[in-house]
Amino acid sequence: MKFSSICNALALIAVVFLPRVSASDPLVLGKAEGRFEVGKLLAQDDFTDLSNWKVQIEKRGDENAAWVESRDGWLDCYLPGRGATIWFKEKLKTRVSIVYEVVCPQVSPGVKGMSPRDINNFWLASDPGGGSLFDEKRYTGKFSSYDKIHGYYASTGGGGAGSANRTVRLRRYPREVNGEHAAHLFLNDKDEQKDYLIRPDEVMTVQLVAYDDLIQYIVDGKVVYEAEYGDLAQMERLSSGGEKATFPTRYTKRHFPFYQEGYFGFRMVGTHHRYRNFRVYELQPPSPVEVSVSSVEELREAVKESNRHIRMTPGTYVIEDLENDANVVHFTGSNNEINLTDVKFEIPLEVIRKMRRSRGGEQAVLLLSGDRITLIGLKTENTYPNGKSKVTDFGSYNQQSELHPPHAIVELRANGDDIILRGLHMTVRGSSPYGYGNMYGIGGGAAMSLRKHSGILAKGNRPIIEDCYVKMEAFGHAIFFQGGDNILVRNCTVEGEIRRSDELYQEKDKDDLARKFNYQLQWPDSVKGLPIPRDHMINLAEDGIRAYPGARHVKVENCRVSKMRAGVKLYLARSAEVYDCVVTDCIVQGYSLPSKGKIVRCSGNAAYGPLLYIHTNSNNSQNIDLTVLPATETLGDHPLAAIRGTRNRVRFKASEGPEPVVLRPIIVGYQMRFDFLSVDFPKVPPGYEKHFAKHADEHYRAEENTIINETGHPVVLGDQSRDNAIESKGRVTDLGRNSH
Repeated sequence: MKFSSICNALALIAVVFLPRVSASDPLVLGKAEGRFEVGKLLAQDDFTDLSNWKVQIEKRGDENAAWVESRDGWLDCYLPGRGATIWFKEKLKTRVSIVYEVVCPQVSPGVKGMSPRDINNFWLASDPGGGSLFDEKRYTGKFSSYDKIHGYYASTGGGGAGSANRTVRLRRYPREVNGEHAAHLFLNDKDEQKDYLIRPDEVMTVQLVAYDDLIQYIVDGKVVYEAEYGDLAQMERLSSGGEKATFPTRYTKRHFPFYQEGYFGFRMVGTHHRYRNFRVYELQPPSPVEVSVSSVEELREAVKESNRHIRMTPGTYVIEDLENDANVVHFTGSNNEINLTDVKFEIPLEVIRKMRRSRGGEQAVLLLSGDRITLIGLKTENTYPNGKSKVTDFGSYNQQSELHPPHAIVELRANGDDIILRGLHMTVRGSSPYGYGNMYGIGGGAAMSLRKHSGILAKGNRPIIEDCYVKMEAFGHAIFFQGGDNILVRNCTVEGEIRRSDELYQEKDKDDLARKFNYQLQWPDSVKGLPIPRDHMINLAEDGIRAYPGARHVKVENCRVSKMRAGVKLYLARSAEVYDCVVTDCIVQGYSLPSKGKIVRCSGNAAYGPLLYIHTNSNNSQNIDLTVLPATETLGDHPLAAIRGTRNRVRFKASEGPEPVVLRPIIVGYQMRFDFLSVDFPKVPPGYEKHFAKHADEHYRAEENTIINETGHPVVLGDQSRDNAIESKGRVTDLGRNSH
């Protein structure tokens, strides 16, 4: 059962297998039990050659003293006094198990810089800047050159020269960011434990698991380390004195988002290793259990489990109580498909009013905390205690606390990753204030307490929201994102409510909000104290599809948004694409994007507010194609578009039909806040002069943009416009410089 010392010999004398696990048969152990099954073989290598591998050996001068070779079905690595990383060239995705066999031979006493040590591994590793791990200028074989990578690392038998084969560790890289030590997940409680160390000359089987958040390091059929979200773990970071130290931490998505893909690499230093039977297997969820439920109570219990196909008996269910203090139904299980086709939940406001403000703001009618949940077909409707559904007397409505939630809530909150919401139909009611748009505030600094009620909030990665309808009869967003990446919204419809501003002057009761604030705007500060403008339309809800900071890539396809504050408002995402959408009758803006964003084959009108707003001077390289639709009715003195930033390309296409009755300018570069822009730009709207003098010191630049205007609407280049290229059917007024 031993290998003879082969430090200087190239031929293997004998191999005798212990009765251990086969490398071709990965195990499902520990936290993995019930979470996944072993699927198909994805990749393998029996080391007939090294064509599938990239070898990086640390340079030490005596290059011929080290080798990495394929020999007799083994990968033979001989590395006196230096380190090496051998990368498998095929990129792997999460939900994999990597298995191989390795032997670490004893070393002849006279060989310097060699000992049985450091069976180490990288997996799901990647370059943080999007470069190649195979770049030998950045990754040299020296261990510290890999401190900046992203990925997982596990080691057996480390400890440094002279004291090797005593540590056993797992880390989540990076260990370094911009040359500075980075706090990272670090497990080391198996250090110095003989049962977990290298057994020289014996064949050992190593198994590495990455299944979303679950990571495992398994050796010879024994779980060495494992961690999944929610576990109490530890991290390594610098102490107040600048020394590396370990501290307890919670392994969570927020602090340690799991890696989606990357490369595997053997890692070693100052040792002789021989590897064989390298295999990569797909991991997949267990076959789901079919479950039928016929009550809300049964549904609540069913969605706590995982790997279920749940079908609810069709019908209308009146919700009578909360499951807990903050939710009607809390979906904690993962890998579930929940089919609620032809199921309707009627949720009375008196039930919603029982919700307490939860830690983390997780008060929601439906809370999805598990991962990989597909929710299909549910209809929800909030109902008022008086049986009414349509608010007509807004002054009275806002005085009745029983018609509002006790604090901000959302109808559905999706915290998990890979959530699919398909075919949902929501009617959202109950908020305070309601009926006044933004005039009393939208967040901090509001003139009154806000009790918003929003539709769908997604916070996880890779959510898909498709074929959904959200009817907003409350002050809140319809669909919005706080964090998450690869967000997709497609084939959805959002519809809000609007009303004429003149109606507010009919509110005569002393507690009606309009009268209470003396018929004056209260927010933002730039317009505070001004009279409520007449002949305008007011949004009653917030934005249709909205991204907040932390949201990374967002894609919106074939959606319809009408009568909201904003239609598709994505300027705070890191990147965004919008295709084949229609936005009509929105009040503050139709569309907005981050830098390098795209709007393709989209359309909308400017009936009650601007169709397009480019938000910041730093917004650049946007590519926008919009067809301007006719408006059956139009109110307000707003422009068609307000454009800032640099190197944006914007095309306005004319739709079929008569020329617009009201010509609304496309304003490019201006020296006034968005609130002051009007059809009379650069003039200040009548009555706004004092506020303009106080608040219009911001310079909104527009430089090197290309504007193609195929409509009859005019283009006005403001005094902050420079070097723009303009092609316009409508009249062009140039108050800037060097445009053509």
